[in-house]
Amino acid sequence: MYTQCPACLTTFKVTPAQLAARGGVVRCGICSSVFHAGQRRLQVPPTSPAATAEPEDTPPPGAGQRRRAAKERRATSRRRRDKIKTAPPLVDEADFPIVTELQTSARLHSRWRSVFWAFGNLVLLLLLAGQFVYFYRDELAENPSWRPLVTECCGYARCELLPLRDVAAIELLQTMIAPHPHYASALRIRTTLVNRAGFPQDYPGMEVSLTDSGGRVIARRTFTPAQYLPSPAAGAMSPNVVVATLLDVTNPDGKAVGYEIRLVTP
Repeated sequence: MYTQCPACLTTFKVTPAQLAARGGVVRCGICSSVFHAGQRRLQVPPTSPAATAEPEDTPPPGAGQRRRAAKERRATSRRRRDKIKTAPPLVDEADFPIVTELQTSARLHSRWRSVFWAFGNLVLLLLLAGQFVYFYRDELAENPSWRPLVTECCGYARCELLPLRDVAAIELLQTMIAPHPHYASALRIRTTLVNRAGFPQDYPGMEVSLTDSGGRVIARRTFTPAQYLPSPAAGAMSPNVVVATLLDVTNPDGKAVGYEIRLVTP
């Protein structure tokens, strides 16, 4: 509900509680005039004065008449205000409800603009976070606490994650080398591996180096899991499960007297 001060012609928004406080009599928050809000009630707020004001540089035809009419309205408003101020108060005016000026549409537009800016910034931050997770998903998935969340996000984005792998956590428990039972220029190497990581991971590559009596490397080769496992590998290495391997290698000219085994990423 809206009302208009008869003295300064300022529009206000009033509530039923303000109207019921003193029988509809309120005090203007601009010029302190007392008037009956119900008698000056408006159904809708008037348009902003700035939107209907005429430009001052080039007055259109009839501007002089409108200016004289505006001066007469201001003079009438001053006379009304003087009458209201000089009239003796009928009741104690100390507790009259005071109405304040109605907010302009510019302030409302400014508030909505701030809301849209905040929403746009939030959307941009979410897009930036999504791009970071997408391009660095494998690095983030290496952390066991982050991997379930990254896996779920990749399910929506239809991307793939590299399996967890930590070759340093695979321990080479035992190695044994002996001449091959069937071939004179070959050696048989047996080892046992165990995955000490807290998660299953793929079998590593096995790099075998043969050295002569002077410690020089005379042969080196990396073998895949399919070459050193007695049976085809089924799945990945389970944590804390011992795996036996068997590997046959050639002995170049029978000069190999030493060897070294190193586990590498395949």
